Amino acid sequence: MKKQKFQLIILIVLLLIFVGGYFGLQKYNKDAAAKESEPTYTALNLGDDADITAMHVTNTNGEFTLKKDGDETWTLKEDATVDVDESKITTKLNSLKSITSDQVAEDYSDLADFGLVTPAETVEITLADGSSHIIKIGDYNNTINKYYILVDDNPTIYTVNSIIKTNFGFSVDDIRVTEETTADDTTSSEEDSTSVNEPENTNDNTESSTEESSETNTTGD
Repeated sequence: MKKQKFQLIILIVLLLIFVGGYFGLQKYNKDAAAKESEPTYTALNLGDDADITAMHVTNTNGEFTLKKDGDETWTLKEDATVDVDESKITTKLNSLKSITSDQVAEDYSDLADFGLVTPAETVEITLADGSSHIIKIGDYNNTINKYYILVDDNPTIYTVNSIIKTNFGFSVDDIRVTEETTADDTTSSEEDSTSVNEPENTNDNTESSTEESSETNTTGD
């Protein structure tokens, strides 16, 4: 009798687990479908091949004007002695080539409510064709974990993640070439040099082996 009760309890527990898993899966699929159906708004779409030749950034650390020369070298106008890390600038600018949002605000009365009257960061980029775009980065919304931005003269306020905010809240030290960057470049150069020289070493070894073989045969004769 006790054994039957124990088996019944096990069956009930397994049934509850099964039912709970079933409804949990149903909810997951429903949430996933709802997320896929959420609209996506495009704030800016320049394309991956867009050639950005200059940018002017205003943030809490000051103003920074960067221009690209023909050889892909970036120069800081405010201090031409700064050795600008091109890879860092490229990463920052790539985050602007396609800006999308899943939430927007269009019916509002005051930009100050979004921190966009005097934005913490303002980024102006110029492309090779002469066109330009201005991105203003406003307050952070703790509820949705997103920042508010305005793009050009479009009155629509978009919400974006922290990547753009992080990329353009930089200081001079954040964009200059560091010892770590130089060390990485040196290591890469040494590896390339070693890779190129390896076949020569192989040939030398082969020639040495051939000479030793010839000497052995001569001695034998």
